[in-house]
Amino acid sequence: MSARSRFADVTGLRGHLSAHDRHLLGYTTVAHALDHAVMLSIPLFVPIWIRQFDVGQTEIGLAVTVMAALFGVTAIPSGLLSDHLGADVLIPIFLGATGVALLLIRLVDGFLGLTAVLGLVGAAAGLYHPPALSLISREGDEPSKGFAYHGLGANLGIGLGPLVLTIGLTVVGWQTLLPLLAIPLIGFAFIFWWRGPDDYPEAAAYTVDGGIWQQLRSFLRVTFGLLVVMYVAAGLYYRGVLTFLPQFLDTVGTLPALDIAGATFEPGRWVYSAILLVGAVGQIAGGNLGERYGPEPVLLGVFVGTSAVLLALSALGGTTVLIAGFLFGTLLFTLPPLQSALVSKYVPDASQGLGYGLVFAINFGVGSLGASLAGTILEEGSFESLFQLFAVLPLFALIAVFALHRYSAILRS
Repeated sequence: MSARSRFADVTGLRGHLSAHDRHLLGYTTVAHALDHAVMLSIPLFVPIWIRQFDVGQTEIGLAVTVMAALFGVTAIPSGLLSDHLGADVLIPIFLGATGVALLLIRLVDGFLGLTAVLGLVGAAAGLYHPPALSLISREGDEPSKGFAYHGLGANLGIGLGPLVLTIGLTVVGWQTLLPLLAIPLIGFAFIFWWRGPDDYPEAAAYTVDGGIWQQLRSFLRVTFGLLVVMYVAAGLYYRGVLTFLPQFLDTVGTLPALDIAGATFEPGRWVYSAILLVGAVGQIAGGNLGERYGPEPVLLGVFVGTSAVLLALSALGGTTVLIAGFLFGTLLFTLPPLQSALVSKYVPDASQGLGYGLVFAINFGVGSLGASLAGTILEEGSFESLFQLFAVLPLFALIAVFALHRYSAILRS
């Protein structure tokens, strides 16, 4: 057996999906790609906004924090509604609302207006994850594998989205370019509503006695508290590092700019897009490794590796930064399928929409402070100190996952 075949077998990259899962994942993966194409393209515009609105990194970090916080906050009502109305209702609403919010970019004439519109974009985009993940968990034939392929859509969106927008910036301004994203969002909202997969949250297997208070009571447990610690720590370094990663890459003098069709792309644009695309390997490998070995042990390795890579980014220079950057992207995007599998494992079926809503609110709400924290560090220090400080955060997540694994083992014994 070749090394390539052994790698495919170990990671689960070889395999087939049922017709039902292909239909379910086809639609949700496209919606997921659009969601992340919007959210992860924003860092590309940070240098432009700093120049145009004459603001510092702290102010820009605050604007991104507002967007990411509202992205998290709206996940809670979205998750609750998805448990009662179904993902087939909530996902088209997300698509349409995000498209409308992006159209408002045309009206921005100052930094406060930009912050307000980014907040609306974040609030609308935050409606997506809880219904989509609960739909895959409830209706998928192979949910763990489904999380991995669904996550692949995120990487396609956050890799190709910034790349397409980078090319677009050579032709039109940002206030013309960003509203164009409304076209695929609103168009796919109608397609999803018409032909997308059905959700059945009212089925007997997915209902809970006692209403919302009984649902909320199920989250007042040690296991969910440890999940929260993991999501907070991961959310802080996820948002903090990615927000200023394009700016960091532009400071690495030996990274080349790309000239394509007469247009020049600085490293902060093309390398950033490449790092996010490479993360697709992490999505698939993470989901399938989690299904084979369990999400907890795989996450322990991921958090150790992430801490080491962040330290490497603080110390390396030249083209070796590319290696560390690609490793960071791969490790970063193993998290979504593994974290989703943990929620599916520890949260009852009847409350999974609300469960995903709560953890996403925490991840992107509290985690959004990572952008402000990173901006403050950079105002007072350097990228070296930023990466060194953020390398501590994966270790907090590691401790939480280890405690969760041990605590659940004690409960089973």
